[in-house]
Amino acid sequence: TIGVVALDNQGKIAAGTSTGGKGFERVGRVSDSAMPAGNYATSQAGISCTGIGEDIIDECLAARIVVRVTDGLSLKAAFERSLTEAHQNNRDLGAIGLDATGAIAWGKTSEVLLAAYHTGGKIADTLDMNKGMQVATAL
Repeated sequence: TIGVVALDNQGKIAAGTSTGGKGFERVGRVSDSAMPAGNYATSQAGISCTGIGEDIIDECLAARIVVRVTDGLSLKAAFERSLTEAHQNNRDLGAIGLDATGAIAWGKTSEVLLAAYHTGGKIADTLDMNKGMQVATAL
C-alpha cells in the first residue's frame, strides 16, 4: 500500500491510497482504499490506511479518525482512541494523517508501518517505531 496525505498552501487537505491487495480477493470485493474506511479527507483532516482491508473496513478507520477530529479531538487523541479500539478488536492495520493545523500523526496495531513525512522544514520517518500499537505525532 502507498498512502499520502497533504495540506496545500490554501489549507486544503487531500488523501490518496493505492493498494495491490494481498491477493486472491473474491470477485466483486471493493477495496478499503476505494471507500472512506481506508482513505478519507475533509477540510478538518485527512487519513490514509494500510493493513488488512477487512480490518480497516470493520473499524471504518479513516472516517472514524476524521469524524473524531471534526468533533473536537486533537489528531493525536483521535488516532489514540481509534487505534486502541482497533487493537482491542485484534485488527492488523496502520494509518497516516494530518489535520488543518498541519499536525501530522501516524499509528499502527501491526508490527510494521513505514512512513515518511515533511513538515515544510523537517523530513523524518517512522523507522524508530517499536512493535505493537503505537501513535506518534510531529509538527
